[in-house]
Amino acid sequence: MILELAVIYTTRLDACRDFYRGLGLDLVRERHGSGPEHYAATLADGGVLELYPAARRPETGYLRLGLTAPPNGAGFLPPGRHTLTDPDGRTVVLTVAETGSDQVRPRPHPGEQAARPAVTPSRGANGAPVPPEGRTGVTYAEIAGHYGMSARYLSENPRWGRHPGWPAAIGKRGRTIEFDPEAIARFFGEHHTREATPLEPTRRYTVVEIAEASGLQPDSIRSDISRGRWPAPDEMDGDRKLWRGETVTTHLAGRRIYRNKPK
Repeated sequence: MILELAVIYTTRLDACRDFYRGLGLDLVRERHGSGPEHYAATLADGGVLELYPAARRPETGYLRLGLTAPPNGAGFLPPGRHTLTDPDGRTVVLTVAETGSDQVRPRPHPGEQAARPAVTPSRGANGAPVPPEGRTGVTYAEIAGHYGMSARYLSENPRWGRHPGWPAAIGKRGRTIEFDPEAIARFFGEHHTREATPLEPTRRYTVVEIAEASGLQPDSIRSDISRGRWPAPDEMDGDRKLWRGETVTTHLAGRRIYRNKPK
């Protein structure tokens, strides 16, 4: 069993966002349909931590969270175990791994079974996600990982999982429904398409300018930068990071970026 989602409802959304970002979480601003604006971070094992404003729902009360950060992942904290308190008074136990360690999760205590790593499907010849060994279908989490988005966003968004053309489920894996990967690939091909990014090869671009040209969200680009999934800047202008157009175009050519087809 793995924890797929944890949601914290708070009346101090901005303060909590800053606190958890300071611990190394890559919180990205999201909004699903007419729902409230909130923040979400995908963890190393594929789970998602979300921060929501406590409006109609009551504020999340006492909660104890245990998180592990890679070396230097929490910035200001040295390696070791730290007990912290978030802006709402919740306890957060943060373990910062030793320098040189590849640890991203706390080691299981004696007698406990290690958590099963999340499976990220590979890419099939036609661009379809490939099911784990022994399965014929893929889950929302595996589809989301394949196309570079969060599982909740994929399953709840009317452009994706709630689109009338979204394929029907072909079965279940425990309580999780599965979909035919070929049907998923056809859906993406019919309803979403990859578009070229019109960047001038030698011009230098900021994050905001790249977002405007590519259709990505600035927060998504910043999240990729912090996760090491974006090329290093070609140069710095004071505190501003700049990339040449050819650098960005080459990088995006290898990504699965989909935008709505024109109607």
